[in-house]
Amino acid sequence: MESEHFAELLGQLRKIWHQAAAKHGGRVIRTQGDGALAVFGYPHSGEDDGRSAAEAALDIHEWAGQLQHEGLPSGHQPLRMHSGIHAGTLLLSAGDIEWGRFDLIGDVVNTAAHLSQHAAPDQILASLEALGPYANFFELGEGPANASPQFGLPQVRAVLGRGSATRRFDATAGRGLTPFIGRGEVAAFLTDFLGAAHPAARRCALVVGGPGLGKTRLLEEVLRQFEGGSLTLLRGSCESYLGAEVLQPFLQVLRSFFGMQPDMPKDEAATAARAVLEPWIGELGPRAESILALVSAGAEAGGRLTASGVVGDLLGFFTALSAKIPLVLVIDDWQWADDASRQLLEALLQSAVGPRVILASRPRDDGAEWISGAPHLVLEPFQGSETDLAVRRWVPHADPFLVARIHSYAGGVPLYIEELCHSASANNLSQALQGRGTQGWVATLVASRLARLPPEQVSVVRAAAVIGNVVPGGLLISACGSAPDRTMIQALADADFLYADPAGGGLRFKHGITRDAVYDSIGLRERQALHQRVQTALLARSQQTDREDALEALAYHCRGAGHWESAAHYAERAGDKAMAAFALDRARAQYQTAMDALDRVPQRTHEQSLRWCLLANKLGMVCIFDPLALSDEVAVFERAVALARSLDDANAVARAQYWLGYMCYGFGRFREGEKHTRQAATLARAAGDQRLVAQIEATLGQILAATCQYDEATTLLDAAVSAKQQRSRPGGGIAIGSAYALSCKASILADRGDFDDARVCLAEAMTLLDESRHPAANSVRNWVAVSLIWQGRWQEAEVVAAESARIAENTHGLLLLVVCRAAAGFARWARTGNAAGLQQLRDAVQWMEARRGRFYTSLYYGWLVEACAAEGDIVSARRYAAHVLRRAREGERLGEAATCRAMARIAAGRDDFVASRRWLRRAETSAKLRGSPREAALNKTVRGEILSRQGHAEAACRTMTEAAAELRGLGMHWHAAQATRWLETRV
Repeated sequence: MESEHFAELLGQLRKIWHQAAAKHGGRVIRTQGDGALAVFGYPHSGEDDGRSAAEAALDIHEWAGQLQHEGLPSGHQPLRMHSGIHAGTLLLSAGDIEWGRFDLIGDVVNTAAHLSQHAAPDQILASLEALGPYANFFELGEGPANASPQFGLPQVRAVLGRGSATRRFDATAGRGLTPFIGRGEVAAFLTDFLGAAHPAARRCALVVGGPGLGKTRLLEEVLRQFEGGSLTLLRGSCESYLGAEVLQPFLQVLRSFFGMQPDMPKDEAATAARAVLEPWIGELGPRAESILALVSAGAEAGGRLTASGVVGDLLGFFTALSAKIPLVLVIDDWQWADDASRQLLEALLQSAVGPRVILASRPRDDGAEWISGAPHLVLEPFQGSETDLAVRRWVPHADPFLVARIHSYAGGVPLYIEELCHSASANNLSQALQGRGTQGWVATLVASRLARLPPEQVSVVRAAAVIGNVVPGGLLISACGSAPDRTMIQALADADFLYADPAGGGLRFKHGITRDAVYDSIGLRERQALHQRVQTALLARSQQTDREDALEALAYHCRGAGHWESAAHYAERAGDKAMAAFALDRARAQYQTAMDALDRVPQRTHEQSLRWCLLANKLGMVCIFDPLALSDEVAVFERAVALARSLDDANAVARAQYWLGYMCYGFGRFREGEKHTRQAATLARAAGDQRLVAQIEATLGQILAATCQYDEATTLLDAAVSAKQQRSRPGGGIAIGSAYALSCKASILADRGDFDDARVCLAEAMTLLDESRHPAANSVRNWVAVSLIWQGRWQEAEVVAAESARIAENTHGLLLLVVCRAAAGFARWARTGNAAGLQQLRDAVQWMEARRGRFYTSLYYGWLVEACAAEGDIVSARRYAAHVLRRAREGERLGEAATCRAMARIAAGRDDFVASRRWLRRAETSAKLRGSPREAALNKTVRGEILSRQGHAEAACRTMTEAAAELRGLGMHWHAAQATRWLETRV
């Protein structure tokens, strides 16, 4: 085009941008060539800003497509724009001639720009987070496959056009409405649960609901009926923040029983606690002093935090207390409980005498129950009539249209209803959110309510948000300079920000979402200054102690203050403490925090880099039993290898290479694991670290067992167990490594049909673990279940796997849970043909696949192939078989023979005997490679079936008779009986 014509065209486009933005309440703040940046929701955010942006984009695309210009070649018409829409918090400052009317800094602008870049001609890409509840007003299509993962967005959609709905309710009804239920039934159940003379067998009930559904409010209403009665109600809560201590809810409960205030001097607390404890010393015995230490100094005895230490002390205390008085423990936000807390609760519920327990929690991500067998009282969103009552509590003169809008925006969620009511009274309904992290539209509403408070109250709320969900009075004074008086506290409670914490004696945010929104609204400098004040106060309080009771809080506040070296120091110690208590999830978080803090240290020293490598080793030790918890797979361990090499430290390189190999094994990348582990062994030998060599060779044995290199694996595993036994000493702790090595050896024996010796190895492994709740015990039980499945002892396998699943749920070990739920599901299906068992197997495999895990997946997919082939689902059987064969090429063969047998049966069923013989030869090759008489005998049963179908009756019966005898000799009596029944039908 001629330059003059192009300039005129750009002028027309710019006019369109400004008209469309102004029409929908936005403004264009920057133009560059034929592109523009427009913002909506400034200076005042509205409930439909995302919708406004999408409406403006649709107008721009439509109007630009209608442009006609004499200089525009006909082949280039109509003009097509491409747009991207995103929403969130960013830094906005005055602009200039270069940057435009405003200077916007933050990921929101970058993400919107990237979405626009990825949009096809005439396509509008929007994050559902930006559209909020107004997404239903548009026709949406799928976004590009590469957009969402790259930019970290939960969901991206293409806005195709305007929908037919004029109200959000209409749009929702078009998809089908979810029935709502009230609270009366749940409240009545809890009332009966607390009022019953003899509690239910499990002594536990759970109130389950998503964020903001009123779990805490419901508990308050029910428990108020029993205050001052015969029951002793003790309350605690869990937190997701790194500042939360291990066993937090139970330590809160303990302090609540003794009437302790968080800021009481240590000596005063000890004296008061001893007076309260005096009547119980006889029942508690030696544990009395431990309980006194916990009350007066929290988790100060961090070095003692072991599975048999504080957990055992608290178990003894609560069971002794329950034997004397009717005790009820009430714990909120159980979804954030650490591993040690879950283990203690499980022990309490299994004890013959123990307290009644009420938990409030969000639903589990995988849809399973939190406590198997306990009643789960699910809270549903409000009905319209209930929303009406809630709205009129906050906005007495609300008209029915406003009530209907709030009900629609909130989706019946009580918290969101409240937040919308607050903003409605301020005439500022805000953009809705799509729940991840800090809820976007709730965050905006909270910020707007905070802005309406007097400055002195705002300061208190912000200081409290920096401290955490639970706000001890002493720390609040340190952050604010003075304590808020009763009038202010009442005002903050009336404003629904802070209220008195019955468990801790300080203050507490009503909702974690509220706290997060306030925290995110604090500027960097102010936030760092507040963290610094709290850090100083914590250090001053722990001058006379080893600070073990404040490690988590110190790590959190040092990080917030930007003191990276100190943050790494305290986070590492907090991780060590959590590791000692088997709270592996909390240990993982602390080690990752320490590594992140070291990454932020400017001009990091050689020693600090070596420390980072050591932390990577510790992280591997924590994650090896649940590698699926790592979102980036082995990236951090690859980085550790590269860093160790740059430091020219041979021992550090060997250890980093070892953990890289071990984590590859944990993710099912067995060949990579073998390669890295062999390299690590060579490096360790060169460095002269024989202890590390032995450790590496033990792991190599485990990896070789997984790739069915059984002879070398057995040699290495036997050597590892023998060496560990020689080095062991009385009282040296549980032999986790030896137990796992024995379980791997048992897997080899069981695969080869030597079930008796496998059972001996597994029993020895469990003896070494001594009833420990360490995840290694789950690994052993899982191999017990698999061994029983291979032997055809379906019911026993299901029982063992179900028990293993219960423990895995308590320890949040997803990988272990996948294995045991897959085993239990297949065993149930094999025993009864139960469709639910097959679905459970499918679900477990999908959990693994969703996180890119491949740990022994050929085994689980092999089970799926068997089941689907037997059910006649040939399409699924073939799809699953493809995965098994791919895994076999990668060196993992446990499910290969079973899959090939199933495919041989399928081929024979359609009289394709060439294919069936080919599949059977592959099954026989797999059995031979593994030296597995078990698989060889099963292969013979299929050969007999194929011969029979081909009309070779005599050869078929002879083959099946041999197979039945071999199966009986191996102790596989169920399979032998199946073969015998087959023979009987041919006689």
